[in-house]
Amino acid sequence: MDIIAEIVGTLSTLRSQINQTDALILTSEERLSPHMVGRTVGNRTVRISLPRSAELFDGDVLAIDAGVAVVVEAAPEDLFLLSPTDKLTWGVVGFQLGNLHRPVRFTETSILTTADPVVAEMLERIGIAFEHRMTPFIGHRYGAQANPHSHGHTHAHAH
Repeated sequence: MDIIAEIVGTLSTLRSQINQTDALILTSEERLSPHMVGRTVGNRTVRISLPRSAELFDGDVLAIDAGVAVVVEAAPEDLFLLSPTDKLTWGVVGFQLGNLHRPVRFTETSILTTADPVVAEMLERIGIAFEHRMTPFIGHRYGAQANPHSHGHTHAHAH
């Protein structure tokens, strides 16, 4: 397979062109890297060289070859899931995780952050409930490290 220099689209927008998928399973850290060589579930070698600020998202289609789409799939990771029930708790959690410089992803109802004993101790100490889960680290990112999703197509991800 040639070097992939751009994202073709998303699984949801290209469904009519796809007969089969071959997943490239990547961690959140790997999805932030614009240059890599990976191996798909179907044993394809994938060489990626995207623009420096590019980020891969769950469901991005990297290539379509004879009806088979190479699709980015977010790998399950060791995370804490926090589901604040009020504005004050959202603020406290955001402040505390930001103060610890923790990577976070936001959904409509929860905050995900990487599992860490220091974070667990802090959350327990201030009385913030959380769940320990193996789940993909997906959702909205904000702040200086956040990268706008700008690889030439528009779509909604299930963040």
